[in-house]
Amino acid sequence: MQKTLIALLLATAILMPARASAGVEQKMATVNVEKTLKDYWRTAVEEKRLKKAVEDVEKRIAGENEKQTERLTELQNMQKVLQNPNLNQAAHARHRQQFEVKKKAFEQNATTLNNWKASQNKDLSEKQRKAYAKIREEIQAVISAQAKKNGFTVVIDSKALLFSDATLDITNQVLAQLNVNDPGKVVAPKKK
Repeated sequence: MQKTLIALLLATAILMPARASAGVEQKMATVNVEKTLKDYWRTAVEEKRLKKAVEDVEKRIAGENEKQTERLTELQNMQKVLQNPNLNQAAHARHRQQFEVKKKAFEQNATTLNNWKASQNKDLSEKQRKAYAKIREEIQAVISAQAKKNGFTVVIDSKALLFSDATLDITNQVLAQLNVNDPGKVVAPKKK
């Protein structure tokens, strides 16, 4: 992130003198990208959707963990039977074989369960990454549109600056444009 900001600032510094010498006036604006992301209505919608997906996966994982715990209890009970000194040799061999089959199934299930959990977490991470990438694209498009509309040649994230004049900040304009279609703020027509 810092490298990107440094590169952006260097590019800005390099472009400004060239454009200034060409007679093009530079007009700069700032935007608080973090605030924009936080206050954009689609971010809340995606966070709610992702939270529901996480809860669903956690519920399924809890169910599978419970089944695995039941299998472990069954294995432990089988092991207790094997430790019974009154068991004859044939019964001991039969119980040992059943125990080994159950133990192998338990271990295979544990491996499968761990792989499934990792896959679910990877899937959730990918969904989150895609959702936020789309939101960032939308924000970037509105920032670009606002910049063009107001004649700005450079827009910098205000978090990257040590100081800037508050009049350069277009965060509220960007948010207003992004939140135009916020379904939570649309007022339903009154019935007569």
